[in-house]
Amino acid sequence: MRLKRGLILGVFSAKGGVGKTTTVANLGAALAQKLKNRVIIVETNMTASNLGLHLGILDSPVVIQDVVFGKIKISDAIMPNDYGFHIIPGSVAFTSELGSIDLRGILDELTKKYDIIILDSAPGFGLEVFAAMKTCDELLVVCQPRVPAIAGTLQTFRAADRLKIPVFGVVLNRVTGKRFEIPTSDIKRTLGWSTMTVVPEDDMVEEGVTRGIPVVLHAPKSPAAIEYRKLAQAVLAHLRARKRIAPRRKRKATERGRRKKTVKRT
Repeated sequence: MRLKRGLILGVFSAKGGVGKTTTVANLGAALAQKLKNRVIIVETNMTASNLGLHLGILDSPVVIQDVVFGKIKISDAIMPNDYGFHIIPGSVAFTSELGSIDLRGILDELTKKYDIIILDSAPGFGLEVFAAMKTCDELLVVCQPRVPAIAGTLQTFRAADRLKIPVFGVVLNRVTGKRFEIPTSDIKRTLGWSTMTVVPEDDMVEEGVTRGIPVVLHAPKSPAAIEYRKLAQAVLAHLRARKRIAPRRKRKATERGRRKKTVKRT
C-alpha cells in the first residue's frame, strides 16, 4: 500500500563540511534499492549547490533555482538516473541575490508521487535554511565528533524545536577514532538524542564523489557504505510504520461513522 503523502525528510546541520550532501546521496541510493523510483533527493542549498556533483551532474539543464524563480514547474526539473532514484539538482554557477523564498507549495507536489523526499540543506541559519526546514515533516541531523560540529547540532535542535519539527535522529559522520575527537558516548550524553548510525572516515566515500557514484554503490562493502545502509534500513522501517498506522486511523474513522449512523437510526 502506498502512502497518500510522502515523507519530507530534511538533512540539516548548522556546521558546514560535516557530510550532509554525502548523507543525502547515499541515503537516497540505499533506499532506492528497496523503493525504486519512489525516492527523490532535492537540492535546497541555493547559493552553494553541490548535490548534483555527488552524482556526476556538472551542468544540469534544469535546476531547483529555475523552479524557485518560477521559470519551470517542479515536475519539469526532476531528473532520473541509473541508480533507481530521482534528483532535482541545483546550479553550481548560481550567484544571484536569493531573497526570501517559500518552498512549501513547491515541494508539496512531490509528496503525491514519492514515498520519501530527502532535502539537502545549506549550513547555518540563513533564509534558505529556514525555507527548507519549514517544509519538512522530520529532520535528520548530521554531526561530527568535534566541538564546533556538536555546537552546530545543538543549534539545529533548537531551531527544530522552535518550529515544532520532530528530529528523526542523528548521523555521527566521518569518525576517525583519533584522540582529539569527542567520544561517541559523550556526544550522546551531550546531545541527549539517539544516534542513528556512526559513519567512519572512509577514502571510498571521496573516491565515489570523484566518480559521481554514491559509496553504497561504488564500494558497497566499505565501512561507510555498510553504515549508510543501516541508516537506510532505519528510515525504511520508519516509512513502513507510517503505512501501518494509516489504515488503522482510517478504520477508526469508518467505525465512528457507522456508530453515528446507528445513533441516528435509533
